[in-house]
Amino acid sequence: MLHFLKFWLTLELIGLAAWPLAWRLLRGLPDRGLAFAKALGLLLTGYVLWLGASLGLLRNDLGGSVLALLLMLGFSLSLGRPRQALAHLRTHWRHALGIETLFLLAMAGWAIIRAHNPDISGTEKPMEIAFINGVFNSTTFPPQDPWLAGYGISYYYFGYVLLAMLARFSGIATTITFNLGLAAIFAFAITQSFALGHALVVGDNEMPGSQRLGWLYGLLAGAMVTLMGNMEVLLEVLHARGWLSSSLLTYFDIKNLAQAKSTGHFMPSADGWWWWRASRTIHDYNFAHTAPQEVIDEFPQFSLILGDMHPHLLAIPFALLLMALALSLLVAPTPTSPETKKNKKKKENWQTAWRTVIATFGLNGWGLPLTSLLVGAMGFLNTWDFPIYVFLLTTTYALARQRQGLRIGKTFWREITVTFLSLIAAGIALYLPFYLSFSSQAGGIVPNVVNPTRFVQYLLMFGPFIVALSLMLLVAFQKTRPQRNTLSRWLLITWLTPLLFLALAILIILLRPELRHLVASLLGDDPSHLLPQIAQRRLSNPFTWLIVGALLASSITLLIQQLMPQAQNDTSHQQNESFNFALILFGTGLLLTYAVEFVYLRDQFGTRMNTVFKFYFQAWLLMAIASAYALYYLQSRSRGLLKGAGMSLILALVAIGMLYPALAIPSRANNFRTPATLDGAAFIQNYRPDEYAIIQWLQTNAAPDAVLVEAPGRSYSEDNFIAAFTGRPTVLGWSGHEAQWRGNYDEQGRREPLIGAIYKNQSPERTRQSVQEFGIRYLIVGPHEREVYKISPNIEHNYQKLWQPILQQGPYTLYRWKGDVR
Repeated sequence: MLHFLKFWLTLELIGLAAWPLAWRLLRGLPDRGLAFAKALGLLLTGYVLWLGASLGLLRNDLGGSVLALLLMLGFSLSLGRPRQALAHLRTHWRHALGIETLFLLAMAGWAIIRAHNPDISGTEKPMEIAFINGVFNSTTFPPQDPWLAGYGISYYYFGYVLLAMLARFSGIATTITFNLGLAAIFAFAITQSFALGHALVVGDNEMPGSQRLGWLYGLLAGAMVTLMGNMEVLLEVLHARGWLSSSLLTYFDIKNLAQAKSTGHFMPSADGWWWWRASRTIHDYNFAHTAPQEVIDEFPQFSLILGDMHPHLLAIPFALLLMALALSLLVAPTPTSPETKKNKKKKENWQTAWRTVIATFGLNGWGLPLTSLLVGAMGFLNTWDFPIYVFLLTTTYALARQRQGLRIGKTFWREITVTFLSLIAAGIALYLPFYLSFSSQAGGIVPNVVNPTRFVQYLLMFGPFIVALSLMLLVAFQKTRPQRNTLSRWLLITWLTPLLFLALAILIILLRPELRHLVASLLGDDPSHLLPQIAQRRLSNPFTWLIVGALLASSITLLIQQLMPQAQNDTSHQQNESFNFALILFGTGLLLTYAVEFVYLRDQFGTRMNTVFKFYFQAWLLMAIASAYALYYLQSRSRGLLKGAGMSLILALVAIGMLYPALAIPSRANNFRTPATLDGAAFIQNYRPDEYAIIQWLQTNAAPDAVLVEAPGRSYSEDNFIAAFTGRPTVLGWSGHEAQWRGNYDEQGRREPLIGAIYKNQSPERTRQSVQEFGIRYLIVGPHEREVYKISPNIEHNYQKLWQPILQQGPYTLYRWKGDVR
């Protein structure tokens, strides 16, 4: 309880420090950014600490963290409006109290859930606690990699910087911070989604909703973003009851669902992991259709139940912050710069476009650099998200300028270009130390020629959002009646452009021998021999392409209508920024899911697994927020059967999605029967006390940068726990994951025989060279090492010629290098 209160109070203090800046930055929102102040303060404080520690100006310790917080506070007070911000709290205290109560209850609720399933074990949790501890133990950045001694972490590690900083501020162990961090992310996601839904409803300038409706639809937005699962849960329930025939199981083709046991009732099998299948709703195969290919389609509730502290989860509060910033940019009154007014009749050029962009982002010229810093953080938090939110902000800027009266023309395109390039360039430049030390497995863009998504699986993933968008578009088309020529043009563009891209990609592949060889290795035959089968595969699954393309074209048509001059002369209806922003969210989400039908980013897996994973996750966030508003739009604009049936259908789909947390949370938390603790390392103490004793000794006695040597670990295993939970770097940990992070196996392959030579005690001289090269201080001999290297008692006895045994605990022996005088 005390740990929870300390962590929560830390977040509250950070939010309070950032509140004056949030009040001014998010001036277009009804709550003036209150729900986003914590995320804003956390990001800015973390940025100051990271940049200072990267440049040698700050140390990554408590003093450096406090100084970073004070600098953020000074920036907030100087650029914000503290008196007006406090006055806003006094006059809107009920709303502020409601937001803070929602955050506290959500965080406490998820902390209780985590307390019944706290173990930092399984999947990739050991990797994540290794990163957190590696960051925590590093005085400068880039932080030391606990699983590759001598190297910095080659990963988008900013989220782990923020968690380590919170652990230091609150004085809480990182293994407890891990679970409290998950509870905080849940609270951030619900509260910020609520604020966005509330803002869209009460800020609807055509038919503004009441505060009561704002709260209702805001809570719906929070539930759809954070709690709701996808529709696969319905198949789980029906299969558990025995109501799905073998033909239906084959038709839906959910990975491993047909092999699951029916329980005879509506609760899926109690193996604890049935909920995993919802993240494998999309099912790809190799070209010959003889072997499945892994595709990940996570959504927030799944990620929270799984409990992996992955970058895509850590980035949620800041993705929602950027949505709020985009909405504020769209709706806030922005004065035109005096110079632009003075030169209004003069010839426009790039200089005036730049000044106008600066003025539009506001904050006396600080708006654009601050926005660049915030959107640039997405590249450091979860690199894939950076271009997504640059696109979102640029699109929102275009509509904001249209709202101020700008027509499409040279000036418009100059400003759009300046905005886009400024966000990209500054977003990278402000995080340049990260990019200079970052390596990646990404191998370029590859055309997806053989795996179109089956529409039934796409609907299982995004059904409520697609229905909400379709009904909103239907009502909007009835109201505005856009020109048919515009819709037809965009239908052709969205349908034909990707096909032309695929055709061009195939032509280039056929003409270039190296690409031809690469694709042949992926498909199993020469591409020229497979063209008829490729065409047949595409034509046999056209519905995702046609339907998603049509929805995207319809959304673009309505947005374009707001930008075209003839639409601006049409006074038959009032422009609605809430509706426009919902269209932007829907359009961006659809574009992400549409893109993976035709391209993916090549990595070591050779499939579209990670591209679908990253793009679908962001699409969920975007379309869930928009769907809550779409339901309000349907309620306030439609009548009769369309209103009743449409709202009932959407709410029924949401209710189905809510079955997922209702069934999966108790299953994952062992029905709340286990003793509660927030310490993610307690299971080691309880079930592996000998290993825990080694960890405790190293944490107490070994320097934070002391290098260990262990047997290299297998990915997704419990190997290298000692390095992970102490943060002390080992010569080589999970070597497969290191290859994923660095894009090659060169260094890992070089180190493996050197580690083997140390454990086999083959050459004292070679051991001395390795100890000197890597700075090794401690040798760990445990069950894993004995199994891998077949260490006999005689070999271990000979260790004492070079190593001094300092701790014997059950099957574990910890040795210190005899030449270490420290």
